[in-house]
Amino acid sequence: MNQSTKGVLLSAGGIAIMCSMDAVAKALGAQVSTFQIVFVRFLGAAIWLALWIVLTRGQWPKLTDLGRQALRGALLVATATMFFYAVGRLPLAVVAALGMTAPLYVTLLGAVVFKERLNGPAWLALLLGAVGAGIIILGGDGAEFGAGAGEPLAWAAALLAPFTYALVLALLKHHSSSEQPAAMTLGQSLVAALLVLPLAFGPLPELTPPTLGLMGLIGFLGAAGFVLVINGLRLIPVSVFAVIDYTALLWAAVLGFVFFGEIPQLAFWAGAILIVGACVINTRRSARAAAAE
Repeated sequence: MNQSTKGVLLSAGGIAIMCSMDAVAKALGAQVSTFQIVFVRFLGAAIWLALWIVLTRGQWPKLTDLGRQALRGALLVATATMFFYAVGRLPLAVVAALGMTAPLYVTLLGAVVFKERLNGPAWLALLLGAVGAGIIILGGDGAEFGAGAGEPLAWAAALLAPFTYALVLALLKHHSSSEQPAAMTLGQSLVAALLVLPLAFGPLPELTPPTLGLMGLIGFLGAAGFVLVINGLRLIPVSVFAVIDYTALLWAAVLGFVFFGEIPQLAFWAGAILIVGACVINTRRSARAAAAE
């Protein structure tokens, strides 16, 4: 097996595992609070990543990077809280599709914060992404999308989570030159767990073996998915990974159907195609810009 094929398989496996983590979060949402899910997700990931660093003799987080880790950790708490809240109240595939807009937010942030010039393809990508999200949100009736009392907050969370995740991506890009991937993730996961701990206090459900199993599984899946994705990214170009990342939509649709009886409607697929198209345009635009430098 050549390195490129290995990278594709590792990345695809990592994405599938991360989607499985989202499904576990949705299942836990019926039993524990969103903040409790966020806490066990990051604490579990930190424990598994610490074990990974021990086994691979990797680099541990540095105290000098604590400020960076705290900033990323706070944003990750916000992102995970909104995402898991939305996943617990909306179809899994719908939240995954809206989550695909994160790269478009990165482009928009680049223009607003860093004064990067947006050309025609960039504006087209932003427009397609916005239209696709609008179709997913407005294109079906309440029964199809689970809309009901209080659900507008879930839609808002599903739309805002990619924005805060885009901020995390921008920081990761800026910080990655001086921090190792596993150390970065361990540090920010520990910070995130500590930040959300006070909010996680509250009534606990009956801790049955299935519930405890899910709580342990969510952290493992988050850590394992990350390790596979990072190792895959080392072997393939980012542009190739971006295409593989779209398989998350299929995994979310399959997992939502198998475990929660969710059947995506035509409006979902129409909106998802527009969002994926927007991401493809944006990826090609970024690749051309990088080649021209």
